Amino acid sequence: MRYAVYFCPAPQSHLDRFGREWLSTTSMPGMPEKRLEVLLKDVRRYGWHATLSAPCELAQGTDYETLHRKVAQIARSFKPFTMALHIDRLAGFLALRPATDETPIHALAERCVRDLNPLRAPVSEEAWQRRADGLDESERTLFKQFGYPYVLEKFQFHMTLSAPATSDEERALREHLSPKMADASHAHIDALTICCEKEPGLDFEPVAVIALGEGRAA
Repeated sequence: MRYAVYFCPAPQSHLDRFGREWLSTTSMPGMPEKRLEVLLKDVRRYGWHATLSAPCELAQGTDYETLHRKVAQIARSFKPFTMALHIDRLAGFLALRPATDETPIHALAERCVRDLNPLRAPVSEEAWQRRADGLDESERTLFKQFGYPYVLEKFQFHMTLSAPATSDEERALREHLSPKMADASHAHIDALTICCEKEPGLDFEPVAVIALGEGRAA
């Protein structure tokens, strides 16, 4: 069982509806249906979110209640804020990325990573062998220390829209998605969501939504 801490848009917000409609899309102009399925497969499994603390197994002797309590402590320390978004390219895939100052979201993500790090299980040898070779020295250090290479100075807030696409596919995706961004161009960061993968390969599902500034679970 793995847990992660995400930003998930509030239900029925413009950003939530944008993401849910996109992830349920089965056809679009300029894209074969089977190829669209491939581009959206992993996005659908992980859900419409931005990662703040990456998926991990809990350390031996740690339980979900401890994780929940620590996430609530973090949530109480931050006030809600709003961040403008735009469609951008990140490491070959399309995502919604900040179009404004990223300082507040970096501070929230860093706090999640540092405070929750003692609760995660160590990186397995299998995971290290699978991922470490493709990382630079800084990323390898972060991976070893925090169980994920893209944290702290390597963190980039993003809400993934698709797997890596060809230039023609990316053009088609942008043409399809850009007009739909009119009402979904801002993220209101108002809560931390704990999500759980109950068994390897299953979808990540929300198990608690904890409001910033209050620490109350919904």
